[in-house]
Amino acid sequence: MQTTPAIPQKFDELMKLEKIERRHLNILTTAEQADFLQFIHSKIPCLHGEELDRYIEQTSSLLDQNEVWEFNHRKIAVIIERYVKETGNMPTTADIASGAKLSRTCVKRHLASYNNSPNLSDQNNGIGMMLPRVMGGVLRQALHGDLKAAKIYMDAATKQTGTPAATVINQNNYIQINNTIINQQLIEQLKPEQLKKIELIINGKDEDISPS
Repeated sequence: MQTTPAIPQKFDELMKLEKIERRHLNILTTAEQADFLQFIHSKIPCLHGEELDRYIEQTSSLLDQNEVWEFNHRKIAVIIERYVKETGNMPTTADIASGAKLSRTCVKRHLASYNNSPNLSDQNNGIGMMLPRVMGGVLRQALHGDLKAAKIYMDAATKQTGTPAATVINQNNYIQINNTIINQQLIEQLKPEQLKKIELIINGKDEDISPS
């Protein structure tokens, strides 16, 4: 049976401090300082909720804050994605905190800092985190002939780039681009080379289209 390695006495003394500062590491050799920094980072995945918050506060001057942010971000994103798939709704701060084993304070702070917009609600910030994944799925559906998905992707791309788009009217069984109506029947009548051209245009590779 494996036993947990004993913590060196110097490390134990440092961990008893209410707030560990860089100057406190002067009692360690250079090699011991490197080992101690690795040690405090290794504890983060083992802690949860308010206990994790207290630990981050105690060791904040020694931690790589980008690493801490990415650790929290991965956990929160996984919970949001899972919750939406299972319920079809955005989770509350409490739902995310419970699933990610983070404190509500940590979740609220992370969501608020994601877009650096304190006026947005936590749920809107959560939606912003998931947008790249969602749009990737929409694009895949559009490239497989889903006209609704194509319309959604075109609208989102237009807003993102600020480029004026053609007028697109969406109905249940067709879309209209300016004066052209595209429906499933029309798509089925197109030749393979015509479908290929449309696919290249959607993918932004119209320069690859050979002149007729």
